[in-house]
Amino acid sequence: MASPAKGRFLSASVAVLILLIAQQVDAVPRPLKARAERKKKAAAVAEQMKEMKKNGVDIVSNDRQSALLRSYELRKKKTRGILRKREKSLSSILFPGVSPEEYQNGEQIPVYVDLVESRKTQVPFEYYDLPSCAAPPKEKVKGYRKSLGNRLSGHAVRPGPFDLRAGEDKHCTTMCAVSIGGKKLKWMRQLVERQYRVHLQLDQLPVLMRSKELNYAVRGYPVGFKAPPSYTGLREDEYYLYNHLKFTISYREDPPQFDGVRITGFDVHPV
Repeated sequence: MASPAKGRFLSASVAVLILLIAQQVDAVPRPLKARAERKKKAAAVAEQMKEMKKNGVDIVSNDRQSALLRSYELRKKKTRGILRKREKSLSSILFPGVSPEEYQNGEQIPVYVDLVESRKTQVPFEYYDLPSCAAPPKEKVKGYRKSLGNRLSGHAVRPGPFDLRAGEDKHCTTMCAVSIGGKKLKWMRQLVERQYRVHLQLDQLPVLMRSKELNYAVRGYPVGFKAPPSYTGLREDEYYLYNHLKFTISYREDPPQFDGVRITGFDVHPV
């Protein structure tokens, strides 16, 4: 008599276990439900806009239906960044560099290097022709969207070796050590003599050297400077290269209007 009772007890346990498993399988997580509801709602809106187009509603009129259709078409043309997962406006896609861009705290702000140019000569050089640190790997740099001016000039800027992040102060850091000698040293003296300047960009803004006391601001910073004998006390001119850069980045915060920070200025003080 004991064995049938034992069998019934095991069968009941198995039935309860199967019931619990079935309940867990049937339960759909809330995020999946919300996502499915959003997709369903978006599909319904798309169908509604499609019907409005069939009925002859355009996007240029001033009535309510045209305004709804315009708003829907603009939302469709917005894209979402792959890495940062945030929306970009249509103007920032069509006209890069014109529309402001927001950066979150700790997010890398890429610095791009431009040509090394001089007003005394028409021969420009690439930044990495100078004895500088190596360029960062391509996979660590965000893609650069050319503005209209970049496309017309035909010059492509390259990512710089600097690591700057939004909302973070960075103390003096040694980036690399480079030895100069022979022909390279003689060429660098010529660059200093001809007043070549290095140009950088951050968030489509050019780097500026400015002085409030002297009331001036110029683009780029010089490769170096020449000190006359009256300054050094030597018999000949001495040439100095700027190998220490102090960057000052101005930014703006406005939580009601946008998230993160917007870059408003990019200054350099060479030492």
